[in-house]
Amino acid sequence: MFWERQRERLGELLRRPAGGPPSREVHLAEVLAWLYRAQDAGDDRGVSHSYELGRGWLPSYPETTGYIIPTLLNVSSLRGDAEARRRALEMAEWELQVQRDDGSIADLARRRPCVFDTGQVIFGWLAAFQATGERRFLAAARRAGRWLVEVMDGEPVWRRDVGSAVGVTFHARVAWALAELASVAGEEPPREAARRFLDWSLRQEERPGWFAQNCLTDNHQPLLHTIAYTARGQFEAGILLEQPPLVAAATRTARALTARVDRQGRISGRFDREWRGTVPWACLTGIAQVCVLWSRLYAHSEERIFAEQAERALGFLERIHDLRSSNPGLRGGVRGSFPINGAYCRYRLPNWAAKFFADALIFAPSTGLQPTYKG
Repeated sequence: MFWERQRERLGELLRRPAGGPPSREVHLAEVLAWLYRAQDAGDDRGVSHSYELGRGWLPSYPETTGYIIPTLLNVSSLRGDAEARRRALEMAEWELQVQRDDGSIADLARRRPCVFDTGQVIFGWLAAFQATGERRFLAAARRAGRWLVEVMDGEPVWRRDVGSAVGVTFHARVAWALAELASVAGEEPPREAARRFLDWSLRQEERPGWFAQNCLTDNHQPLLHTIAYTARGQFEAGILLEQPPLVAAATRTARALTARVDRQGRISGRFDREWRGTVPWACLTGIAQVCVLWSRLYAHSEERIFAEQAERALGFLERIHDLRSSNPGLRGGVRGSFPINGAYCRYRLPNWAAKFFADALIFAPSTGLQPTYKG
């Protein structure tokens, strides 16, 4: 394990693309092929949590399989890709199998009902319903939404599964899922729960665009990953709920991050409340997420800075995207951190990094596309 990891770390430093830069179609094809291998790695039809150097493919992960479904259905609708559709619907079927009787989804580690995971699977079921018209997907999403409404605390936050006395701001992405559910199903309780939580999220802003209680591990210097979860959730829910203050909050976050991109397009993996990068490694998942946020904001506002920085950061991700490895767990995948021994998902290629990179390629301003499924 040690030598495999050291070889990859050295190769990462020395890797150079062969010939001219590959097209974005090549990058998209390779990251999709990696996601397909991640799905095929287990004996179910979920997507492996990640590929870990020295260990191989890990078990399927319900949370992120849920929001990979909209990505593949976008690929299917935009490219007429029957395989992407088939695989997305297999994932949606598998999620039906792992849904608990109370409507929730359990997390991978503790096998206990998880608020965040349940919210992310709602995105997948709603996309599957919209793509097929099969109401059992909508019924599953509605059961999940009812559970989320029932377990919300009075403040109003979700605290039961995060080990926090006050809740976490990145549950904005759960609130966005409830807003999507309300829009599709025409139900008021999820809309009201989403609105109440998102109002709470706005009160956590301590500096322009910087929110408290916004990390998995260190609220003083949140991960770019969870910063992006919050901003995207606020933006998309703000559009759905017709709440301009949410869109404005997400815009402040996005604008602050435009000033934190270096010449290569790299962004630090953590930021303190003064928007200072606090770690030398990059969180590639977070960079891809921010690319999508910037692209969505550009489509909404036409502010050129968002398009310019989305293209710059996406260029960085493309330059370090491994298209040549003979290891099928590495080729086409996206590392959690750059370098790969950075603290976020150290020595792992998580499936959600691949998902958000695919989204960044699809939503990039230069494509001119506005995909159907946003989750």
